[in-house]
Amino acid sequence: MSKILLIEDDSLFVKMYQKKFTHEGLELVAAYDGDEGVEKAKSEKPDLIILDLMLPKMSGSEVLKKIKEDPQTSEIPVIVLTNLSTSADEVTRCVQLGVKETYLKTNVTPEQVFETVKKYAP
Repeated sequence: MSKILLIEDDSLFVKMYQKKFTHEGLELVAAYDGDEGVEKAKSEKPDLIILDLMLPKMSGSEVLKKIKEDPQTSEIPVIVLTNLSTSADEVTRCVQLGVKETYLKTNVTPEQVFETVKKYAP
């Protein structure tokens, strides 16, 4: 079973994805701020990370930078799921840091995110 780390501060959003992913046979671990996300990336060793960019304590691009700089977590694929416009500087920084896909939350369904997860998580 693949383990997915969702770094997202909206608890309703987390519950929606937990329900979808559990139904599909995936394990979903949640982190509700940037600091917790970096820690759980190390401790949980997920197969894939879904990252929001607007987070408490640390921005999503900062989280991504720390994950990519750490040899323990640098190879974990990351998908960005955000409310920021894809033209935003924050999104551009994430693409430069190697995210696999970037989605606008309002333009994607949990099913579409699940299909993307299947492409990158074993």
